[in-house]
Amino acid sequence: MEIEQRHKITQRVTLTGAAVNCALASLQITFGLLGKSQALLADGFHTLSDLSTDFIVLYASKRAAKAADEDHPYGHGRIETLASMLLGGILVTVGVGIGLRGIDSIVDPLQINPEAITIVFALLAVVAKEGLYRYTLRAARKNHSSLLESNAWHHRSDALSSIVVVIGISAQLLGVPYMDALAAIVVAVMISLMGFRLGQKALYELIDTGLDLDLVGEVRQAMQGNASVVGIHNLRTRSMGGLGYIDAHIEVDSDLTVSEAHFIAHNIEHLVKKQFPQIIDVQIHIDPLDDAVKESVLAKLPEREAIEQDLQQAWDGLSESKQILQTKLHYLDRLIEVDLVLPASMCTPEHADGVGKLQTAANSLDYIGKVNIYYVT
Repeated sequence: MEIEQRHKITQRVTLTGAAVNCALASLQITFGLLGKSQALLADGFHTLSDLSTDFIVLYASKRAAKAADEDHPYGHGRIETLASMLLGGILVTVGVGIGLRGIDSIVDPLQINPEAITIVFALLAVVAKEGLYRYTLRAARKNHSSLLESNAWHHRSDALSSIVVVIGISAQLLGVPYMDALAAIVVAVMISLMGFRLGQKALYELIDTGLDLDLVGEVRQAMQGNASVVGIHNLRTRSMGGLGYIDAHIEVDSDLTVSEAHFIAHNIEHLVKKQFPQIIDVQIHIDPLDDAVKESVLAKLPEREAIEQDLQQAWDGLSESKQILQTKLHYLDRLIEVDLVLPASMCTPEHADGVGKLQTAANSLDYIGKVNIYYVT
């Protein structure tokens, strides 16, 4: 899913939540005052404060949707991660506040006699906030947005706090002491745990923790489904704003051309992004040999410039070397395989001896294995 499209979905969902919170807060505060319910009034101001988190989400999603630039070559997804940490911190703060208020109510209880009508608006708040939670969470999972998921759980924490209000008002009307405070403390712990988990998840993103191992296994299996893939290693993953980034080394037949290897890499990238929409970026490195062998090979085998100089010395005096159109090098396990491309006019009996001498001279170099001759028109 494109980043700009994710931003539009986040903006729509968040603005819907802000509108519902604004209307709900007005009703809670109004009927909290008219119905003499401190609990409903406090919940109304709590709902009103939620607008600040909605603005955080809107700002963060807009900033995160900016395209990659010179200073941020991987984009601005970390802004979503930071905002998720902030929302997690807000949830913990809200949970602690509710818990302290509950403890204070037990230590210094107040006699409040709310009107029965306030229960209706407390229940309305529960329904509205639970609806926002489900609506936002569905969009978060479809959008693979950790920021929206954080805001969804914030709505769930609001629904739980509104349940506390319902219990508190009901308990007061029935004359049961301390029920409001005890329920508040239980819910406070639940809200704080939600905030801690969200903050922890965002922190893991910041330190580049890999994606879920089951998901990584599925991605590996999908890559291995390509018939040209001999092996996969150095498969590394990370998350940014809820979206996955992957890079991997793909082992292929060493005789493949560069363009075919690139085609294979492109197909694998397209396949992974299509099959796993939460993966936004795939970087494929093509290996013609295993990295365990590569370290020793690259340390011993010379580069093209040195090879061409050695070949020219080996071919000194052979006029056929002037006819070579192209020299292709294949760095294999321990030796270099060489392809010599000659014009089709050289494919005659009278040139056979000279071409054979080219092969023999090239084979005299201790780092060269097989020498192949190809003719082109």
